[in-house]
Amino acid sequence: MKIARTRVPKQCEFDEMVGANLKYMRKFRQLAMTKVAEQLPFTFQQLQKYENGRNTISAYKLLKLCKIYKADIGEIVKESFIENHQGMVDKYLNHADYATGKTPQDAGYLKPQKDIGSLEEIKDEISKIR
Repeated sequence: MKIARTRVPKQCEFDEMVGANLKYMRKFRQLAMTKVAEQLPFTFQQLQKYENGRNTISAYKLLKLCKIYKADIGEIVKESFIENHQGMVDKYLNHADYATGKTPQDAGYLKPQKDIGSLEEIKDEISKIR
C-alpha cells in the first residue's frame, strides 16, 4: 500500500524560502530558466516549481543549482540570504564608486575625461583634416 506524502507547513515555508533564494540567484546571474534546466536533469517547469516553493528540491539537485549559480549551499538555505547578498553587492558597488570618486548621479560621471582620447580633445585635429 502506497502512503501519500504530505508536506507540513514548516516544510512548505522552507521550500518557499529556498525557492525564492534560488530564483533571486538565477536572476542575479541573468540566467534564463530554460538554460539552467538544460544543464540539469529536469525541465524548466520543474525548476519553476522549485523556485515557487510548490515542490521540495532534493539536496543533490540543490547542490547542482548552487554550483551553476556559484552560491554556497549553506548560505542559500538561510532566511537572510537575499538581504545578505544584496548588502554585499551594494557594499561592493559603493566601494567601486569611492574608488573613482564619482557616483552615477554626479555631473560628468559618464562624460569623457581629459587625456583619454575624448572627442573634445581631438576636435581641433578633426577640423584641420577637413
